Amino acid sequence: MFLLATLLIGGMMFTGCKKDNTPGSDPASKTFKVSYALGNKTTAALGIELVTSDCFKFDVTYTGANGEQVEVKGVTLPWTSPSIEVKAPFKAKIEAKPVYDEAQLPDTFAYGAIPSIYKDNMEVKRGGEIANRTKVKFLEIMQESPEELIMKAEYDF
Repeated sequence: MFLLATLLIGGMMFTGCKKDNTPGSDPASKTFKVSYALGNKTTAALGIELVTSDCFKFDVTYTGANGEQVEVKGVTLPWTSPSIEVKAPFKAKIEAKPVYDEAQLPDTFAYGAIPSIYKDNMEVKRGGEIANRTKVKFLEIMQESPEELIMKAEYDF
């Protein structure tokens, strides 16, 4: 009799629970808005503000709503992408490659950009840097390892 009562109570517990199968109840299927930005200012050591020199533009590649790569050429800073609606899981990525005319580079300048990823208008990831460079050093880096000067940020939602 005790065994039968235990099975009956256990069966009622399993069948009495109702699962929430409403669309959107799974946190992994939540939709949200993502946008990307490239900033041109940062505060360096001792509170010195660095601003990217006007001689640079950037070719930007970022992850679009369906996971495709979106390319925007010749961006001036600061720059912001349009918001896109995405569903988790989503891998957001932005890369910015410098575009410049070597003849127009001054002897010293501030180079770089601050790529950022936003979720519902709140910054979730920031990358990149802005630094003072000499023309000689910048061209040397571009010659030896140009990937070092590509500004990047990635975030997994």
